[in-house]
Amino acid sequence: MVKIVTYNVNGLRPRVAQHGSLRRLLDSLDADIICFQETKLSRQDLSGDVIMAEGYEAFISCNRSSRGRGPYSGVATFCRVTSAFASQEVALPVAAEEGFAGLQGSAKDNEVIGDFVLDMPMDEEDLGEITREELLRVDNEGRCIITDHGHFVLFNIYGPSIGEDDEERVRFKLLFYKILQKRWEFLLALGKRVFVVGDLNIAPSSIDRCDASPGFEKQMFREWLRSMLREHGGPFFDAFRSKHPERTGAYTCFNQKVGAEEYNYGSRIDHILISGACFHDCNSVEDHSIFHCHVEDCEIMNHFRRGDSGNISKWKGGRSSKLEGSDHIPVYMLLNGIPELPAHNTPPSAARYLPEIRGRQQSIVSFLSKRKLCEAEDGPGLNISRDRENQSCCSDDLERRSISKEELATGITEFSKGVNQPSPTSKRRNLDHWINEGSSGSSVTLLAAQGMKTSFSGVKSVSNKKNKHNLSSQPTIKSFFRRPETKPGDANINSLASSVDTVPSSVDTLPKMDELCSPQDDSLQENIQCTAAADGDPDNSNISSSLSTYKCNIATLEWQRIQQRMKMTLPLCKGHREPCIPRSVKKGSNIGRLFYVCARAQGPSSNPEANCNHFQWASVKSKGKRQ
Repeated sequence: MVKIVTYNVNGLRPRVAQHGSLRRLLDSLDADIICFQETKLSRQDLSGDVIMAEGYEAFISCNRSSRGRGPYSGVATFCRVTSAFASQEVALPVAAEEGFAGLQGSAKDNEVIGDFVLDMPMDEEDLGEITREELLRVDNEGRCIITDHGHFVLFNIYGPSIGEDDEERVRFKLLFYKILQKRWEFLLALGKRVFVVGDLNIAPSSIDRCDASPGFEKQMFREWLRSMLREHGGPFFDAFRSKHPERTGAYTCFNQKVGAEEYNYGSRIDHILISGACFHDCNSVEDHSIFHCHVEDCEIMNHFRRGDSGNISKWKGGRSSKLEGSDHIPVYMLLNGIPELPAHNTPPSAARYLPEIRGRQQSIVSFLSKRKLCEAEDGPGLNISRDRENQSCCSDDLERRSISKEELATGITEFSKGVNQPSPTSKRRNLDHWINEGSSGSSVTLLAAQGMKTSFSGVKSVSNKKNKHNLSSQPTIKSFFRRPETKPGDANINSLASSVDTVPSSVDTLPKMDELCSPQDDSLQENIQCTAAADGDPDNSNISSSLSTYKCNIATLEWQRIQQRMKMTLPLCKGHREPCIPRSVKKGSNIGRLFYVCARAQGPSSNPEANCNHFQWASVKSKGKRQ
């Protein structure tokens, strides 16, 4: 048995985080070949946690065209194998190619691996006035990965989603599928079996769309997809619809902005198309196609639907309501009677060989150049430290000295007295005397004392990055006892910081002022000043009272904000007499204008419990208040 799954993950990283790891995500689908769409990864974002999983080989395609936004689109094919080398498994491809126009990866060199033709001759007459730049632009969005599994060639596709009024993207989508069709026809002419899986962003018939309009099937892309199917004279079987020709309500995608899962208000745009002969010795292709002889089942994996699990909350209305999981549902196909392949290895285009995953090999020349540059920047001090790799990097040889407990206590006492004295010279004199006269017979090392001194002084240590490049400038232990320079206006801060020592052990840290209130809230200034004064009181009860005052003020302010928002009364929808939810126009002449719609999830018009399609513009006055 060979199980193939297609799944639009709507971001691979969120799905990996949802399941805990990539391995758990892949295992939950329990398939030999798993095709992901809309991974939303760029080559710079690639890392082992989202690409590499034990027991799987990955083949990916990332978008190379930013289009003025972050990573989008992207496809990935994961193959479950027991061995990446000398394997006879069908799941492990014998070759792979990124893209479909023959312009990405090894296809640029017109390479042929085994009997898999990576170079596809482009007939300029058939493609019309399509330039190489246009082909590259179509292929740069990371929407296709092709893997040759010996007995069949698998296309993992993420089709473009467009608006009817976007002429540029309409042309892009036409070009996308025109080139794909040419590639399919080319491989089928060679006698290959071709599988096409993925999110094509096309629902072919009215049965594949909830509440389809009367002219739904006349849209040009739907007509094109139906022309590729066997019942309309094309070469492909729609695996799911061919197995379940009369099933209604079978949808794979739901609008996440309107809670469409709740009432099964979706469309079937994730497909598995299959074409080619079976493995039997026969002359009749009609009765012995790979679909009729080897496709055992094809189903929608409805247990992946958002909101079905008991630990996932239902949609509660509004754009801010997010459901865990993708807005698509996986689809699987089960094949039987697929023979094994001759022993073969993982193709060189696998993700394990990508520089972003494996790392880039350094040449000896570049390594020596970097070393010489570091030596020139670091100076002789670094050379000394290299000779002492196994020694402590503390200076003045003080790491080998120790002091007695009594002397340590005496030194801390002297230092505490010095903090309150105005003369930093006399303070340093006391500290130097304490350090130089220290005894060597104590078990308390100076390194332990250093941590205590740091807590007294509050001086920031030199950054590790700076020390790494210039160890000769490392501070001595004396520097940790020096009082920091006082700037004008810091007196209040220092007095407040010194009073922290009186906080009882039950209070770990005092919250920051900017975490507790907004600086624009004038009503809290008196409370802040009072609390700061109370912090200097040695009485522990005053400090606890100050913290309680902070919390009380924050709770009061938050409640006032909530009450202010509640004053904006929401209109009631006409269908259910329930409060509407506010939304704003995102584009067009009314951009930014506020309107109200029914808060319930979208559903069939025949369902009275679903969204009643109430719409109401907000008044100009309300719009101004919200802004």
